[in-house]
Amino acid sequence: MPPEANAPQGRTPGLLDRSAAAWLALGVSCALTIALAQYVATHLDTRAQDRFMIGTEVARNQLLSRMRAYEQVLRGGAALFAASEHVDRKEWHDYVAALDLDDGLPGIQGIGFAEVIPASRLDEHHAAVRSEGFPGYSVHPPGARDPYTSIVYLEPFIDRNLRAFGYDMYSEPVRREAMSRARDSGQAALSGKVTLVQEDGRNTQPGFLIYLPVFDRQIDTRDVGGRRTALLGYVYSPFRAHDMMRSIFADGLRNAIVELFDHYPDDANLLFASSPARHDARHTVTHAVEVGGRNWVVRFSSTAAFEADSQSAEPMLILVGGSALGVLLFTILRTNAVHRRRMQAAANSLAASRDEFRALVENVPGVVFRCQVGAPWPVIHIGQSVEALTGATADEFVSGAVSFADFIEPEDIPRIEQAIRDAADKQTSYEVEYRMLGGDGAVCWVSERGRVHADALGRDLWLDGVIVDISALKHAEETMRSLAFVDTLTQLPNRRFLLDRLRQGLANSRRHGHHGALLFVDLDHFKAVNDAHGHEAGDELLCEVASRLRQCVREGDTVARLGGDEFVIMLEDLGDSSTEAFAKGTVITDKILAALNQPFEVGSATLQSTPSIGLTCFSGEDDSAESLLRRADAAMYRAKAGGRNRVETSAASALALPAGQRSARS
Repeated sequence: MPPEANAPQGRTPGLLDRSAAAWLALGVSCALTIALAQYVATHLDTRAQDRFMIGTEVARNQLLSRMRAYEQVLRGGAALFAASEHVDRKEWHDYVAALDLDDGLPGIQGIGFAEVIPASRLDEHHAAVRSEGFPGYSVHPPGARDPYTSIVYLEPFIDRNLRAFGYDMYSEPVRREAMSRARDSGQAALSGKVTLVQEDGRNTQPGFLIYLPVFDRQIDTRDVGGRRTALLGYVYSPFRAHDMMRSIFADGLRNAIVELFDHYPDDANLLFASSPARHDARHTVTHAVEVGGRNWVVRFSSTAAFEADSQSAEPMLILVGGSALGVLLFTILRTNAVHRRRMQAAANSLAASRDEFRALVENVPGVVFRCQVGAPWPVIHIGQSVEALTGATADEFVSGAVSFADFIEPEDIPRIEQAIRDAADKQTSYEVEYRMLGGDGAVCWVSERGRVHADALGRDLWLDGVIVDISALKHAEETMRSLAFVDTLTQLPNRRFLLDRLRQGLANSRRHGHHGALLFVDLDHFKAVNDAHGHEAGDELLCEVASRLRQCVREGDTVARLGGDEFVIMLEDLGDSSTEAFAKGTVITDKILAALNQPFEVGSATLQSTPSIGLTCFSGEDDSAESLLRRADAAMYRAKAGGRNRVETSAASALALPAGQRSARS
């Protein structure tokens, strides 16, 4: 018996196995290649990140070390005051000159002493300093305050620093906060971002200052109260941020762009940036640095040169070489699996699947389609039911004679494009409603649901979806919405709509300061009309009353029916005062009284039904729409009690009017 006799029914011996082996070999080789390339790329990136972080840590420590050195210089200045009975100008000059800061600690703008001056000693202070050879000296900026501070020593006492002589730093809020913190803590305090008085308007840089308090040795300074009493002044240093940072990183950070922020990263808090241009850095490290009781944030971003040096061709070489080897192996194995019978079987199976899919598509409610992703969405495949929706045949769509965009309302197209694009970016399906022009020329509402298909590289291939006519649903929704807010008899807004408009009116009054009025209208003896002529006549009368009320008010006013024979009218924007609003409101109530006092022709009968009207004015100070409605209702009942066919004003509105206008009108 030949070997084929033992083979399973419908299977060629060995062919399927060899085909599976080809695909398996290709899959394994591709997976190994991608995994190895990713591993190498990740390893190289990790090494670069570690190298970058080490460099930034060194730079951070360098900055922190320099700031501590600056702080130590100030402590030396404070020690000079502690050791000397009186530090004069020459002694301060000699001390600062001996520090040789330009060589030892470059970047510092100067070292100074600011004296605390009680307001009672200001004139004495002026006289003392002027006697030292500064006849034009005075504490500035001018103005009465207590205490004053004045920069009396500042070395080097040349160039920019001369502008700071006599400046009262305690008069400026940012400096004052740091000075108060230094005084109360007894420690060095760093200020926030400021513009130094040394700036001359050219090449202005962000600045900051460090303060160290100097206390009277004879007073106990172990608590805050003692330190405040003993405060003599401050040893301080001003810094121009750019000059300081450039001195700290004088050798340059070839691998990083440095940004220094005060308190937290924000453009408004930026003190220094080593490069004005920003780019999407591959490596970014942020360090918090505490200096003088204040937080700085230093952000290091890798430079393009560093990122270029860190790149390697190894992952790409692995990817290309491994892919080539996998394809070669697959080709060898797959060639042995080619067989005419299997190709024919595959073709037959594909044809059967196509027919089954077509039958399925044609039986799906709505229009199933496949088209290109971008507008005007040329069609690749579409169901025959599209003809019932648009009037154009499926062949016209597929041939390109027409496209979806030809039938969509133009203003809806951007919204559809945005929904498709958002879904494609998130790799999810989308659903959007829009209007289409039907085959009979009528506009109908449709709902489209679909999904963008992309290849492995994320490139859009096609769009699959289904379109369903939802015109009936939209009509039903519109009908329900109308029933919720409209009185079915008079077609006027109902109570729910009125309360919503009242809340909007009160909000507008609060926002713009305008006044308005609310009228509560109730028909007199309406029950007698129903009893004598029947409810149909009563309904016709209500409709006629609604019509006359609409004619009596302005186009933007709201006329609503609460139920029965009760109507409410909201009049907005009647003026900037309650008096003006009342005057304009009474003009409209006069029209309403006159209009409703005219006879009503209902069928063959002539009916008479006068109104009782309650009037109340409102503004943004009113509590709520409900309370406003109750005020108008109460005024209407007073009109009823007062004899009907008249207008009564609410107590709140009447109190705002001249005495001669507070009486009811009939």
